[in-house]
Amino acid sequence: YPRSSFSDPIAMEQLCGVVAANAVSTGPAAVRHLVSDWIVPSSDSLAPLAVVAIMSHIAMEAVGKGCPAGTKDVIRSLVPSVFKCAIGPILIDSLRESDERGDDAMIETGNISVSATGGGNTEHRTAAWALRALESWCKANSIGAVKLRSIFSSTNINILEAIADALYSNAEVMIDAVSDLIETLLHHDAKDASVTMGISIAGSVMNNCLPADIANQFLLAQQMTGENEKSRISILSELVSAVGLQRFRFAERQSNGDNAVCRCLARTAAAVLLESQDLIKNGTVQASGLLDLLFKAASHPSVYVCGIAVEALAAIAPSNSELSTRLLPYLQGKAIIPFHLIRDVDGGLDDYTNFRDRVLADALIACYTGCSTFYLESCGSAIEEFCQSSPSPHLPYQLEAALFCMIAVSERASKEPDKQVLCGQLEKMVSALAKNSFSTTSHPLVMAKMCRFINKYATSISSCQTKSVFETASELVFTSFNRGLNEYSTHGQLASTYGTSPLSEASNAFKQLLCSSPAQFSTPAARSALENAWKMPYACQQIAIEDREMLCSGLCSVIVSLPSEQWNASLDALAQPILSCLNVVTKEADQVTGSAGEAGQRENIVAPIMNRLSNEIRLLAAVVRCFIQADVSQIFSGGNRAIVIARHRNALVSLLHKSWIYLTHIGRKYCSYEVIATSIGQLLTDSLSLYGSEEELPLLLEITGLAKTSLSVVAKAKNPTSLVPLLSFMQKFMYLHGSNIEPSPRNNAINEPIQVMAKNLMLISYGAVRSCKTSQDNDVSQGIASPMFDTLSSCAKKCPIFLLTLSRDSQPLGEVIRSSIESAPMTLKSNEMDIVLSSINFLKELVSSLTSLSLEALGEVQRDAIVSVIASIKHAVQTDVIITAITSTCVGISPREVLQPLTDLMRVILMFSQWSDIEASVSIAINCGQFQLGDEAKSVALQAFKKCTESEYITANFRKMISDMWEMHQTD
Repeated sequence: YPRSSFSDPIAMEQLCGVVAANAVSTGPAAVRHLVSDWIVPSSDSLAPLAVVAIMSHIAMEAVGKGCPAGTKDVIRSLVPSVFKCAIGPILIDSLRESDERGDDAMIETGNISVSATGGGNTEHRTAAWALRALESWCKANSIGAVKLRSIFSSTNINILEAIADALYSNAEVMIDAVSDLIETLLHHDAKDASVTMGISIAGSVMNNCLPADIANQFLLAQQMTGENEKSRISILSELVSAVGLQRFRFAERQSNGDNAVCRCLARTAAAVLLESQDLIKNGTVQASGLLDLLFKAASHPSVYVCGIAVEALAAIAPSNSELSTRLLPYLQGKAIIPFHLIRDVDGGLDDYTNFRDRVLADALIACYTGCSTFYLESCGSAIEEFCQSSPSPHLPYQLEAALFCMIAVSERASKEPDKQVLCGQLEKMVSALAKNSFSTTSHPLVMAKMCRFINKYATSISSCQTKSVFETASELVFTSFNRGLNEYSTHGQLASTYGTSPLSEASNAFKQLLCSSPAQFSTPAARSALENAWKMPYACQQIAIEDREMLCSGLCSVIVSLPSEQWNASLDALAQPILSCLNVVTKEADQVTGSAGEAGQRENIVAPIMNRLSNEIRLLAAVVRCFIQADVSQIFSGGNRAIVIARHRNALVSLLHKSWIYLTHIGRKYCSYEVIATSIGQLLTDSLSLYGSEEELPLLLEITGLAKTSLSVVAKAKNPTSLVPLLSFMQKFMYLHGSNIEPSPRNNAINEPIQVMAKNLMLISYGAVRSCKTSQDNDVSQGIASPMFDTLSSCAKKCPIFLLTLSRDSQPLGEVIRSSIESAPMTLKSNEMDIVLSSINFLKELVSSLTSLSLEALGEVQRDAIVSVIASIKHAVQTDVIITAITSTCVGISPREVLQPLTDLMRVILMFSQWSDIEASVSIAINCGQFQLGDEAKSVALQAFKKCTESEYITANFRKMISDMWEMHQTD
């Protein structure tokens, strides 16, 4: 039936897959019957394609997760007959016939003709399936090239020669299959080689310690593994030679535009190189042809072909200076953005950028490790040459590539103990860039890369012997900053394509220069220039807030480098433009919101004003945060430590007091806007660390007072997106100061005001979360679940008694914790990963706190009330929570990402509980209808859970058991 469905090879292959799956699922006996009684005896009369296809599917199905017990043993016993009588002969015949028909043959499948160089003719397809079958059986039985040759040694089939012959095919389907096979064989040989090395080491250590009979057995094992190692070296030598000969065909296929064959040849060469690299290093194997092939592949225009070769060569470059020196020019050439991709919109530029940022950057680091001095000198000469060359369309991209090569190794180069060569080359590079006078470096891509280069090497530049180098680099960055600001509107395409802009990179470089050597910017002229840069955004509002934050961080480093008595005035001067802007923009907002007009039209006007206010508050938060973090070690390096600490704190407190009138007004009127709530929440969070002692309680009350004002506005507006950043503040507040909030005789006497404030803040937050849940759809309300659980986790860790007693007026004691526990089983099943992880962490912290909680310091009435709350929590944890955790993990419902956290939660609950308390719950979970591992597995699981409750320590085997049960419930 030439026109039937069974004449279609694809249909036949799928049918073979169904037959194989059915046999494997039936059991080992069915597999043995199918292979031994049907396929192998009839392999001469059955269609060769069907034989190798079904053989391949049988091996693949036999290693599946749902494979019946004993199947792998049957597969292992069938290997010799399957290889010698079926797969081997078919492979040889199909290879011979495919050679006879040639690569230009066509196959007609139904009404479709397929070229041999793509899907292949019938013989190509049969040979490809034979190779796939061979690979599947080798993978299923951990067979490498040594074992494979041994299996075929009793036949007239030279299997390794056949595999090498298959490399000469131009059919993609076939050469792809042989590449996979070679990788599998080499992988298993490498594992066997590790065993051989282990036996050799053990023999040398234990040579005189073993009894005579065991020593003889050990000697025999060493001899056998030694023979296998000799065979492995011989096979690798043959493969290195055979694959190396493909370099001539690689060039031919590249000239014909056959990327598929080139890719497969590069894959095979890379695999052979990686497995034989030790033999190549010690001279046992000569690999000049193999390396020539990989270098040809490294220069291939396709990033996919090139990437394979570059990764392989980079793996051996660090230990081979000669190869590193040879490889570097190839990598430098590949770093130049291809001219035809510059305006690409079809994804080619994205592919190249990913290749350059990942594969090429790693290879450059490897190359630098192998020949660091040559690398720096080569890049230095390239930058110098490109800066002196006459302008051309290609020149900016060449200079950008040279800078990219230096940036790629910046982290490694900057950590070298001897920086003499690096500093010498940096002086030459910076000087060349400055002499270019923005002839070539004015190109926005080059300008951005130049600023990143200075950013990465700022610390090294500051340590150069020629001090003018730092000044030159600073001038380059400052000029780039100004040019970037003036040309900001024309750089939008660059930012969207490459994820950066000259202005952003200049801001980052500014920060790094300022932080690496702040004293060099403390002169009046330098400070004046910095002041102009800082105030420039207020004249032209084009600089992104992220860039302004970067600049702010650097300026704070300069202020910290000044004498401490100047900090207050300097910080005020830094913040003055922010406060003036807040004053003006707040008045503008009040005027707009108070005017008449349609609500929709008014909102369109208000939105950009709120964004402006938010940015200024965010910048104020950056000033606070950066001044706290800016090289604190310098603050305490000399002088009276107490005075210096006081001046540092007072400068920040003074700034906050000046801004509080604006912040309070903005929080009271506009905190319902998400952008305002986010920036105020950030400022409040950054300010929390200023509180360090009981004397500073008024400051903490001011901070929490603004938080209370903001939370009240958000709660009234029932806006969950505005609530999230304020809940993040609450989490940090409870974590940092929860120990002062926890009820105790000392805290009750000293910290009562902050205890009252904490209670109010928690109850406002709780009420806001409840109101948002009832007024918004489920997706929106779930967005606030994670930060609320994070806040509760901090309470459970730092102030558990405070949390257990938390409730609104007229509500039962422990209302907040009771409600949270009730919702926990539902959140454990959430589709949102952050909600699941937050709720798990909350439950773990709560149960852990209850395990060690002491109520002795409390009065009898309060103690009895808390015991009642604990009893309700204990009941919920030992019923609904543990049932949900067990069913989610043991029956494979939970995502893999939460498997370990859920297992840790179960361990905490089990150690907290008696078996009698949870036996019924565990039984319900294990006996649910979704548990598919049988009664014996159920019994084992129940005993494991019981043992955990009776032991003081739960071993790692428990986690392994849960993981295995989860894995066995996953389906292919």
